[in-house]
Amino acid sequence: MTRPLIGVPGMWSTSVHGLRYDGVAVAAAVLRCIVRAGGEPVIMFPGTGDSPSEQLARLDGVVLPGGADVAPSLYGAEPDEHHWPTDYEGQDAYEAGIIEGCIAAGVPVLAICRGLQLLNVGRGGTLIQHLGPGDVQHKGAIHPVGVAAGSLLAEVVGSETVDVSSYHHQAVGVLGEGLTVTATAADGVVEAVEVPGAPLLAIQWHPEDTAETNASDHALFQWVVQAAARRRSVTEGGLAGAGAR
Repeated sequence: MTRPLIGVPGMWSTSVHGLRYDGVAVAAAVLRCIVRAGGEPVIMFPGTGDSPSEQLARLDGVVLPGGADVAPSLYGAEPDEHHWPTDYEGQDAYEAGIIEGCIAAGVPVLAICRGLQLLNVGRGGTLIQHLGPGDVQHKGAIHPVGVAAGSLLAEVVGSETVDVSSYHHQAVGVLGEGLTVTATAADGVVEAVEVPGAPLLAIQWHPEDTAETNASDHALFQWVVQAAARRRSVTEGGLAGAGAR
């Protein structure tokens, strides 16, 4: 069986090293993690013009990577002095559409950092625009998070406490509709959410940073790749059955 195709939305940037003009970038660490877990990463272009359902029909799973800040206007706020905007005006809407498209179609999705925040905002939630100094260092640090017993996340990582690599200055404020918090840091910052019944894991940390040496982070990529492979198998089995009739 060939590797399942895992879509990774690219971040449209006005400047990419080595290119004369603008480009679309994805962290190489994310791509390596997908390959290591048995998947084949496919970079998704935000400007294709295809609908989320059209793009997702060609894929088996999706990983939403981290990136720039979600536009505060999407949750009724004004940007503060720490705001780091996307270069492409349509980036937020594009990725939010991919997330909801995955949920609607049952496409397995791992949403990382910005991906979690987009999911929350897309469902009517808000963000804390900037985390000040506190008991937990969330930018450029490794810290423990508590995982809710019985959650999909707990099943995947196999523990109710995991050490995570954080690099974010924003966090969930008001929780979006239909979301369940499944992990928190010691200071109360939301570290993971799920949509009950959906093949989705949304996490605030960056598992690609340490997945090569951290089993729980590698397990996240294994989960999305294996879930994608199962979905492909079921889909292909259904098409084969339809063709036989």
